[in-house]
Amino acid sequence: MDMHGNLIGGEWRKASRGRDNINPSNVSDLVGVYAAAEEQDESNAGAAAKAAFPAWARATIQQRSDALDFIGNEI
Repeated sequence: MDMHGNLIGGEWRKASRGRDNINPSNVSDLVGVYAAAEEQDESNAGAAAKAAFPAWARATIQQRSDALDFIGNEI
């Protein structure tokens, strides 16, 4: 099963290690493998969020709603 990366600053970044996501109602069902963030990944994600905040703050309620709806559909 492919490992999902971390989305940081609009780019998918591979991780050196991953964590299994197990279905809690059927522990033999491996749902996916997700990237485990390292300290540098966390720092980069925080910096990217801080840089993106001014544009997010200027967005209208409708623009924010549309963005979150899009993200939810992708998940």
